[in-house]
Amino acid sequence: MRIFLASALACLALGACNPSQPAPPAPSAGDQGPATVITAMYAAGAQKLAHNQSTDVSDVPMSDGLAQMVKAASDKADANDEPFIDGDIMFNCQDCGQVGAVTVTLAAPPANAKAVVAAKFTVYGQAETVLWDMVETPQGWRVDNIRSPDGYDLRKTAQDEINEPIQSCADDRGAAAAAALVRQCIQVSGATHPPCNAQNSCAMIEGEIRRGCGMLGAAKPAFCNAQPSDEAP
Repeated sequence: MRIFLASALACLALGACNPSQPAPPAPSAGDQGPATVITAMYAAGAQKLAHNQSTDVSDVPMSDGLAQMVKAASDKADANDEPFIDGDIMFNCQDCGQVGAVTVTLAAPPANAKAVVAAKFTVYGQAETVLWDMVETPQGWRVDNIRSPDGYDLRKTAQDEINEPIQSCADDRGAAAAAALVRQCIQVSGATHPPCNAQNSCAMIEGEIRRGCGMLGAAKPAFCNAQPSDEAP
């Protein structure tokens, strides 16, 4: 993900994100235009980076529609035992470091309750640009998509993830490992055993094992004391 915002509205002096560096100035409370929302978001994100923390979807003021789509995609990715967003969502990097000054501007001014904000910065000396599609809502301006000039599109990525079939546990870890999980699941599950099926994802089966073990108390099998996939019954 990348962002380009070019205007005199803001330049967040992140430098190399040294923890001792002062925080970028926050926007005034009375100015809540689309670029100002992104400026404030990056100011908060810079503070997280200064403390060696990554930003994630909870740090982005999303529209309801985008938030629901990202949640659905994240849930689907979890079911497949894989991350949906792997890295820092604002700064488009993993193990971010040497993040340069962020410049935030309007790439497309507000029209029909929509706008595009661009953010431009460097990571380890490499130029990064991220485009924030904004929509005006009753709660104020919110992010409705995240794009980059190289073709990244959060909405498209989320929809592709949602459309991706769930990988079966047997395909993921092999028939023997999946069968071992199924046997554990059947031992502890109080359900009529739809979750205890090798065609489900390993995450679903393991979730049912944890749930079942939690309901059994002292009578739980020994494997409940280990990670569900660590030992066979």
